[in-house]
Amino acid sequence: MSVRVGIIGCGGISHFHVRGYKEAGAEIVCVADSNKDRARNLSRELNCEWTTDYRKLLENSRIECVSICTPNYLHREQAEAALAAEKHVLCEKTMTTTLEDAAALVEAVRRSRLIFQVGYMKRFVPAVQKAKELLPRLGKLLSGVVRVHHPMSRDGLESAGGDFWLLNPSKGGGGVLVHSGSHMLDLMRFLVGDPVAVDARTHFYKGIIDYYDTAYFQMTDGFTMFFESGWLDLPNLGVRHNGWDERIELTGEDGRLELFTMWWTRPDIEEPFVRFYCADDRTFYEYHPEIKDCFVEEVKAFVDAVKEGRPASPDVCDGFMVQAMIDAIYKSGAEGRRVEIERLQL
Repeated sequence: MSVRVGIIGCGGISHFHVRGYKEAGAEIVCVADSNKDRARNLSRELNCEWTTDYRKLLENSRIECVSICTPNYLHREQAEAALAAEKHVLCEKTMTTTLEDAAALVEAVRRSRLIFQVGYMKRFVPAVQKAKELLPRLGKLLSGVVRVHHPMSRDGLESAGGDFWLLNPSKGGGGVLVHSGSHMLDLMRFLVGDPVAVDARTHFYKGIIDYYDTAYFQMTDGFTMFFESGWLDLPNLGVRHNGWDERIELTGEDGRLELFTMWWTRPDIEEPFVRFYCADDRTFYEYHPEIKDCFVEEVKAFVDAVKEGRPASPDVCDGFMVQAMIDAIYKSGAEGRRVEIERLQL
């Protein structure tokens, strides 16, 4: 029997979830959006029910799980309501906008014993999985670099703090660090574990929203990771010279690994890849795994977890740790000092 799904939020990101549920063979029962036209249009496309009140969707006893595809500041309220209604949850990133809200969701999930997955879909990129597989061959890690530069015009930043939730820090939770950098913070943790402290600097556009951040992370094993995120009006950056420069570089005693990702809306046409420099045989390798739509793979993993009754990954604790890193970077930048990163109390 197919898993029965509700989708809360019918904006642009919801269409990637819809694609995933279709591929997974799930049944989308109902969609909800405060904008009546968006909800009605998506329901017509899917031939399903619609509502402008997500609480009505959660009252539907046929629905087993929900995707939360709304602006970040709504995630905690809607996720807690879904858990209270005994629905499994796939929540878009970032999981919340504050560490307090993230901690509250951790507790809500633990009490519910329901499945909760956070939408860091880049974990499901085959090149990322290949990088994880190659990591032991690097030997003792010495340093790393995480870079995420996405094209953003100054005209685009002019709307910061206005009605568009993504560029309003009170609704989105921040600027480039939240919306672009959070994915790479999650990948950094996925590959090399949790940092213990950070020394960061942040640059704000007109004092409203961060458009460039740099940070030195002290990792659990003692090595250092340098992180930078930027919204830059440089359309020729990156390995494809399209303005999208997103990569992770790890150097160890026995080699170096470079991971290049893809433009987020093009997971089915752009090819992420890995370069590996091996000390043992003085050889350079370049791996080009098959292209897979990471949104589809993400949703399939969630549906499989629901079917099999097992934990999902990345989970609510991963969502908390990314928020803890974001909060520490902002605090360090504001105070100009090293800040320890809060850890979950297990």
